[in-house]
Amino acid sequence: MSASRIQQVADEARHVLKANPLMASTVSLRRIATRNLSKRRFRYGRALAAASKLAGCSTGTEALSAYFPGLADGGYTRLLELPAAIAGPVNSDPYRSSVLAAWMGGLTRSVEWQADGPDARVVSDYLQTDMIASDLELERQPARRLSCGIGLVPLESPARSRVMQSLLHQCMQDDPGLDRIVTGEKELDQIAGHMERVFALIAKLDMYGHQRLIDSLHTLYVGVRREPACSVSSSTELPGSVIIAISRERLRDGDHAETAAQLLHEAGHILLGLYTASAAACLPDEFEYVSPYKNDLQTLESILHTAYTIPWECAFRMACLSAEADPERRARKAASIIAYAARQVPLIDIARNGIERLGGDVLLDLPDIAAIPSWSGRIQFLVNRLLAEEPIAHRQAHFAERQQILDRQAWDIGQMLLRGKEPIDPRMGRRQIDDSGDNVFLWYDGKFHVVPKAADHAMGKNCSPRAETIDATAKSEMEVM
Repeated sequence: MSASRIQQVADEARHVLKANPLMASTVSLRRIATRNLSKRRFRYGRALAAASKLAGCSTGTEALSAYFPGLADGGYTRLLELPAAIAGPVNSDPYRSSVLAAWMGGLTRSVEWQADGPDARVVSDYLQTDMIASDLELERQPARRLSCGIGLVPLESPARSRVMQSLLHQCMQDDPGLDRIVTGEKELDQIAGHMERVFALIAKLDMYGHQRLIDSLHTLYVGVRREPACSVSSSTELPGSVIIAISRERLRDGDHAETAAQLLHEAGHILLGLYTASAAACLPDEFEYVSPYKNDLQTLESILHTAYTIPWECAFRMACLSAEADPERRARKAASIIAYAARQVPLIDIARNGIERLGGDVLLDLPDIAAIPSWSGRIQFLVNRLLAEEPIAHRQAHFAERQQILDRQAWDIGQMLLRGKEPIDPRMGRRQIDDSGDNVFLWYDGKFHVVPKAADHAMGKNCSPRAETIDATAKSEMEVM
């Protein structure tokens, strides 16, 4: 692909990034943050009120409540009388502290998940004020602070905290282990330098994404992995933070574009999670859609997360292509983008169909999410532009890969049908299960499939953002290539 064509695609990618549908209004974002604060304050208040009634827990409850304006001095017993909440900056808002959220999350579960009533011994485990203060000190006094204000905390530090360690392990469930990550002074300096360049690159190519990162993050939990792959993840249980395990290879090569794309991917999860969590009318939580990324049943919310974050990541990678001077590396990166986006071909239509099926109340409450499929479609159009410029042999290989994805989608849908499920997919046509119940005859995307029942197949693993973690690792088709 010629340098002029690459420049044209890169310019168009930057233009599409400016049209990010969830960043249309600063007022909307502020309203969403305030809604989330109000919901979190009410949830925290209920948990504190329940804990305060248990023997030996009142002192710890008062100490923990002191971190939250309005809930201190018994304010958690007067929730309905509290004034309206207003969200503040992310670095000063206790309701967006990952440490306080982790401890309050444990406290909330300890008072709600016991059928015979909360056990004071269990509840008191989450009222250890000295440990909470120690964890919070790491967040408020980070080992390094970037020029944009976001702090860097070594992964090993919160990993020594029982509560934080549990959540970090959940976030990094695909990682070889926290014990294989090191973060000395030298590594911290290297990571800080790398991340400064990452944020500078994002500011140059995606100014709204850059602003969103600064507005939504206060902490990066960081470490250096011995393995060549990197991972970037986030969790609804750890608001205001992202976990980054970066490889020595990445630090050595200075691939800032790769880290930036992964960080924006997580920003997408965080932003969409804020939207959906703040809504008065929730998205339907039935597992009705087969994800070509997960190969099992998913909720509409999970489908939207995939249809939003991966296109955003691809658009940013395309915007970076023109800065790659080496033609071979540029060609490899372009091919990687095409391969990574291949599963979006059926997914965007699935997301669009899911949006169309929503009731009016949901769309009135969350109007911006309705534009996600169209925005993602614009990015897929640019991916197709890259594909059209590939050598014919490479183009044929990419088309063959897309067909394999569609065939696999048909196979997964067939497995669901054979198990009595009725997944929704706009490309699915007529289907019929044979008399034995072991095969389904299925039209998908205009192609006839005979799908035999497999011995073992997933039946709706909960990968929705309302689960405890949202995870995105770099070990994708792009990195494998």
